[in-house]
Amino acid sequence: MTTTTLSHAERGLKSRKGFTLTELMIVTTLTVVLGGALFSAFGFVMRSSFAISNYASMTSDGRRGLEVFARDVREANNLTDFSETSITLLIAPPDESPYEVVYRYNPNDKVFERYHNGETAVLMRDVQEDFHFTGFNVLHESTTNTREIKQVHLTLSMVQRVIDRDTSEKVISARYIMRNKAVAL
Repeated sequence: MTTTTLSHAERGLKSRKGFTLTELMIVTTLTVVLGGALFSAFGFVMRSSFAISNYASMTSDGRRGLEVFARDVREANNLTDFSETSITLLIAPPDESPYEVVYRYNPNDKVFERYHNGETAVLMRDVQEDFHFTGFNVLHESTTNTREIKQVHLTLSMVQRVIDRDTSEKVISARYIMRNKAVAL
């Protein structure tokens, strides 16, 4: 039978089976740093995707709202009321009874809405306080006289928040001609 004798140094290497405290602290520190970086990147990606989603939603709402508003303005035969935050259009389709449609900004709910036949429809949400209508005559001069207004200019901005920041802003400025309205100079 053969016996092998190990030196003291060789025995120390064979008996060591775990990690030292220093090695564990280094691995833990690296794990925390990498985890924090991944979590931060994930948060940034999520915030960005919410911002893109908000912007797409505002674009869709804005487009849909402007299409409805444009249709009514172009069909209107007259204005019965006009202010910076509200406009009342008189629409008289052929072979039908004339009716009024009111467009107004509601600052309490921050919405641009359409009121017709006892029903209110919200066209755009998250509309800011800078909302206003401007009337123009045939000479492109600003006026508030309902008899002279031939063009209606709408200006507004929409802002949506994600978590604690304003992430998306959409500014809308458009001018519409009242095609069916007769005006005198």
